[in-house]
Amino acid sequence: MRYEEFKITDVENLKIAALLHDIGKFYQRTDKSHSEEYKKYSQDDYGKNGAHAKWSCDFLDKYYNDDIVDFVLYHHNHTKSNYPDLCSILKKADHHSASEREDIDDTQEVNKTPLISLFSKIVLEGNDKVDEQYIPLNKLSLDDGSFNNLKPAAKKDTMGGWNLVPEYNRLWDEFNFEFELIQNKTDFNTLLALLKKYASTMPSAAYKSKSDISLYDHSKTTAALAVSRYLFNRDGDVKLTQTNDLNCYLAIEGDISGIQKFIFKISSPQEAQSGMSKRLRGRSLYLTLLCDAIATHIAEELELCEANILFCGGGRFTIIGPNTKTAKEKLAEIKSKLNKFFIDEFNAELYLALVSIECCGDDLAKFGQITRKLSNKLNEDKKHKFSDNLDDVFNFDEEIKYDDLCSVCGTPYPKKEDSVVCKTCKNHEKLGQNAANADYMIKCITDKGEGYFIEPANVDYHFLNKSRDIADKINDLSKTCKKVEVIKLNDTNFLDLANHEFESNVSFSFSFMGNTVPNLGRFADNHKYMPLYFEHLAKISNGANKLGVLKMDVDNLGLIFSEGLKKSYDENLGISRVSALSSQLDMFFSGFVNNIASEFKVYSKVFDEDKFDKKELEIQNDNEEIKESVFVYKLKYGCELSDDEANKLKDYEIPTIHINYSGGDDLLVLGPYDDIIKFAQELRNSFKIWTASNPSINLSGGINIVSPKFPIGKAAITSEEYLDAAKSCGRDKITLFGEVVNWDTKDLFKGFDELFEFAVKLEDYCTNNRLSKGIVYSMLHLWQNNYKNQGLLSNENKWDEDVHSRLSIRRFVPLFKYKLRLVKDKEVFEVLNKKGLKFMPWIKIPVSWVSLRMR
Repeated sequence: MRYEEFKITDVENLKIAALLHDIGKFYQRTDKSHSEEYKKYSQDDYGKNGAHAKWSCDFLDKYYNDDIVDFVLYHHNHTKSNYPDLCSILKKADHHSASEREDIDDTQEVNKTPLISLFSKIVLEGNDKVDEQYIPLNKLSLDDGSFNNLKPAAKKDTMGGWNLVPEYNRLWDEFNFEFELIQNKTDFNTLLALLKKYASTMPSAAYKSKSDISLYDHSKTTAALAVSRYLFNRDGDVKLTQTNDLNCYLAIEGDISGIQKFIFKISSPQEAQSGMSKRLRGRSLYLTLLCDAIATHIAEELELCEANILFCGGGRFTIIGPNTKTAKEKLAEIKSKLNKFFIDEFNAELYLALVSIECCGDDLAKFGQITRKLSNKLNEDKKHKFSDNLDDVFNFDEEIKYDDLCSVCGTPYPKKEDSVVCKTCKNHEKLGQNAANADYMIKCITDKGEGYFIEPANVDYHFLNKSRDIADKINDLSKTCKKVEVIKLNDTNFLDLANHEFESNVSFSFSFMGNTVPNLGRFADNHKYMPLYFEHLAKISNGANKLGVLKMDVDNLGLIFSEGLKKSYDENLGISRVSALSSQLDMFFSGFVNNIASEFKVYSKVFDEDKFDKKELEIQNDNEEIKESVFVYKLKYGCELSDDEANKLKDYEIPTIHINYSGGDDLLVLGPYDDIIKFAQELRNSFKIWTASNPSINLSGGINIVSPKFPIGKAAITSEEYLDAAKSCGRDKITLFGEVVNWDTKDLFKGFDELFEFAVKLEDYCTNNRLSKGIVYSMLHLWQNNYKNQGLLSNENKWDEDVHSRLSIRRFVPLFKYKLRLVKDKEVFEVLNKKGLKFMPWIKIPVSWVSLRMR
């Protein structure tokens, strides 16, 4: 059935055709034949290298109008189209999207060529190239085992057989099944999400081409460029040509500054302690929504589509649009409007820097240079904050009266109720709670919101769980809102509501969100979604009741995007590769971070208490004065669960990692100090696997260990300072217990992984009474007496000098040997005699671990 009842405009026809123009490559790789109807077409019709268009049209002809089929059939040879001018827009958009594609002499068989991981092609100065790694051909998923199904590996390890035809057939059948579920097949966002799910791991091109750009990323950027070209041709001062040097595109970048100060400008007085974990998470999530809302608002105002937003995360976004006077004027209006909102609502603590650069088709092949120029312009913009809003900054309204200062953020507010917290902090607390348990995020374009409404951007967000009345809620919203997008969170099976009858303005998609938050699980119903507070997480730690605060981010991210591919391709990062790298990083930090966090847990119920430490927690519902004790169970040191035991306990798992924020390229998480240290190690190891073990792509981290009653805002700021120290001392490092060390051992410089392994061994010896704690503490005293404690270093040269200085000091050896005479266990003696000496310059880390764990 062809859906001709949906009457759509030229630009809507064009963007659907652009998005699905290469769907035939997916179809063709199944080795299935297209219908007889398209056998009559030859290269004279579809153009050179355009045979896949026959498979595309064979698929599209069942669902779409003749115009879309026409654009797709002739997108390599627009002169044969019934609409050559419009079709030429698609042809050039396709060409510019693939302009970075490198032709090679080798002829590769498409069905024997997986997608190359772009991470394996990054080379920064001082590093060598790594072997190419490939991504297995699978749909996107966050289900158990999905990380292993998508992680890059050697070519032979990514293919189940001698070719990929079986995988393409399986995915094509699944894609068709889900495509049939879509009621409104002209809804762009739903189509984009489905293509992302199935085409993110398949190469766009492989025959005589490097297979490093996915079909999804190529299709997405083609649609973005087609819309931009159409709008330029419609509204620009000049008309489009078939050349590549016309500045018809506008690269737009926005950055919200002041984020860290905004998030951590919170205190934790006793009277507001109960909601602090939700409030901190809510403030972080609010900024995520704010960034998304601004990018969406720009796309709406400039008449763009979702594909035009190339990246959005971490308070920053990149958009490609048309280089028109109208677009530039609207950007200026949006910037002024948003910054006035920041002045009025947040006392100018936040600022939107918004810049743009004109570019042509040739420039898109070197999009890394464009992003570098945009970053430079952003930095200049930030030096002149609110220069366009000076009247708003100095407009003091003396008539506004405030009754009190908020106990959390310190902002003056009119006190209407018996509360020590302002309305904004209450909303952040509510947002942090609702989002942590949500299955869906409903995003609405509307001028009047009822949920978490970003008023100046006209975007409203609702967080909902699976329920019987969710369809009714969506229908209600669709009647009052311009657009409604139903976003499944951390689940790519996003069409589960597609069988309901909805208005045509409802679309479906999925999104990854780092939203793991400890809650009380399966106790009484009234506790089911109650989060564990920081004091609870500290008590879950083994030994000392301490909270760990971890901040991590990717090193040299700007260089990776601007310079990372020069040595591999003799060129910069192209626009499709920007899209691919951004989405691959975000999938790890927004998606797989939840999988890693889920490995750290306690249980609300167990069947064999001998294997667990029983922890008593005192809880109190938000609106109840009565406190009660509940118990959670943490697996004892050295104990393991069988697969059968783990499956039985799955329904009683309570995660211990609290993800405050994770997305883009960084994260902030909290939890029991011991779980946080192990989590940091596991996340870093998984990140290295995800990025093809490339020495040019690294993470730095900082861990702060505090009392649960320590002001959480200050604790997070200190963890940020520890992260800065790790980066200042040369990157690819972690700061822990006041020490900055490499992750990996390098020559004689002991790394965190080896130090932590030694720490666990010392703990094991002490736990089993094979080594006294006194001997362990004496090692720390030797360290303190022999090494200058310079405090936290923040300079690479000083760090290097300090490490070499530590290695040269040997005066502790006689006393250390003398202490070892007290060790009676021969194996322990040998280990300490060999490794203890080698680890002495950094013994503070292992000994501090043992000290905390053995309390």
